[in-house]
Amino acid sequence: MYFLLFLLSIRLKDNSIVDVFWGFGFVLISWYLFFDNNHFHIWNILFLVLISLWWLRLSGSIFLKKIQTKKEDARYAKWRGEWKYFYLRSFFQVYILQMFLLFIVSVPLFMIFQNTLEIDFVFLAWFLVSIFWLIYETLADYQLSSAIKNKTFRSGEIFTWGLFQYSRHPNYFWEIFFWFWVFIISLNFSFWGFVGFFMIAFLLLFVSWIPMKEERYKLKSNWGEYSKVSKILPKWW
Repeated sequence: MYFLLFLLSIRLKDNSIVDVFWGFGFVLISWYLFFDNNHFHIWNILFLVLISLWWLRLSGSIFLKKIQTKKEDARYAKWRGEWKYFYLRSFFQVYILQMFLLFIVSVPLFMIFQNTLEIDFVFLAWFLVSIFWLIYETLADYQLSSAIKNKTFRSGEIFTWGLFQYSRHPNYFWEIFFWFWVFIISLNFSFWGFVGFFMIAFLLLFVSWIPMKEERYKLKSNWGEYSKVSKILPKWW
């Protein structure tokens, strides 16, 4: 599927379509594991539903943003102009690498879906966190997309209103928190679920999403003031 996605990106001249597929990869693995292991327990079904909602929100928001902007994401556009042997390098560094990372992050899903989940405090806590996370991130996405659509802030500025006034990256905080609780649930069966949580947190905080976005933020006119806002942990007080 990643190979087909790569061929489609050549046709569209847009490597950022891979970000839309990122969330779908997890739900594809989850549904396969669910039916392959035959654990049709109510809590396994609920876990599968929440993972699917996570995918719908994540991939849906990226897809809607892509429809609005109608252009390749700035990160990939930058690489398109910098990389020699662009298609060869992007095949391995964008598509094959993301496929590899997707499987690493999915490790706790393998642990969970191979077993029957039982209702306990940890599962209930994760369920409540997931519902709050879904509402919070959906609201953050809506606020940002509405501001872009209505042009309520200048193109040379960073959006700093709504939930973004409490944290520069509210969505990424809840992504990390969501996968942390997935890891906690997987501890019932194996410690190896830590690998998935560590990888998603490492990628978000130090490698790709936040560092690259902050580099673009520094070019904005209101970065000096906005840089004082909490980077990841929402400060509601």
